[in-house]
Amino acid sequence: MFFWFILSTRAVTRRVRQNIRSIPASTLEITTSNPSTSSKRSSLPSQQKITKRTKLDITSTSANSNSNLPMDGYTILQNQLLFTLMCKTNCESCGNRWNGTINIKKREGLFVILSFQCSSCTNTITIETSPKVVASDRRDINVRSQIGGHLCGIRYAGLAKLMGAMNLPSPIQDERYSKWDKNLLLSIKSFSDRSMKKAVEEAVTAANGKELMVSGDGFWQTRGFQSRHGAAALLSCNTAPKVLDIETCSALAIKNSNPAKYNDIIRSHHCEKNYNKSSGTIEAHAVLNMFQRSVSKYQIYYTKYVGDGDSKTFAALSDKPPYP
Repeated sequence: MFFWFILSTRAVTRRVRQNIRSIPASTLEITTSNPSTSSKRSSLPSQQKITKRTKLDITSTSANSNSNLPMDGYTILQNQLLFTLMCKTNCESCGNRWNGTINIKKREGLFVILSFQCSSCTNTITIETSPKVVASDRRDINVRSQIGGHLCGIRYAGLAKLMGAMNLPSPIQDERYSKWDKNLLLSIKSFSDRSMKKAVEEAVTAANGKELMVSGDGFWQTRGFQSRHGAAALLSCNTAPKVLDIETCSALAIKNSNPAKYNDIIRSHHCEKNYNKSSGTIEAHAVLNMFQRSVSKYQIYYTKYVGDGDSKTFAALSDKPPYP
């Protein structure tokens, strides 16, 4: 059982506490002349200790506890260790020390439903290793892993390799991953818009006015000035700078190399090309666009700009003043 699972801390804690509370008092007080049975019973803790331990468990996992383990976080736990942990609890049905089997009842990417079957009474309990996202059927751990793949720049292929190297379950299937990407993009855009709007409000408060000093820089998908995709961002110049706006530029369009396939693709294709000049001027173009829309988007003015010495950006702002 040298395989690993990512378990929700809250789910594991709840299941162990449930097993402890389910031990009947009569089971703890039984004595017998059978040596093997007597030895098995004597290894169980007393009812008083169990009651005390249960209270401590509930307290330590409450919202106001001093525990340093976040209940909404995850723990990577090897299956053998999980089995050992379960063997230290008692079956909620028969009260005997648990010693059974662990099986995967369902798996969806990194999310699994584990079933624990007692060998004494065949009672089976299940545990879900990750909760659902609010108002969705998707599991929290899968969404987080997908966002993490994008943040690290490894996407699906890299994520699959990482999970394989760590002996973890594979991520969700590639087709579903791509489908979720589209919905995930909408959520991320909505979140980023709210975040930038809040950053603007903080910058206006710090500047005590709507005329702000900003800094900016551009970046490309690949190194050099041959990339067909690029972007630029504007940041506040407060003590704690935050992103105020971002502009992406794409100079890539579908080529009509195969007329038959081109006609089929173009019907459902949403072209994102918004730039037709050289890659080297993407930063200047993007910064100028963000300056020009500052009033309509945020009702503010960028009156001072701090750059990295890019003469193209300075020239673009000087040649085409964004404000009358």
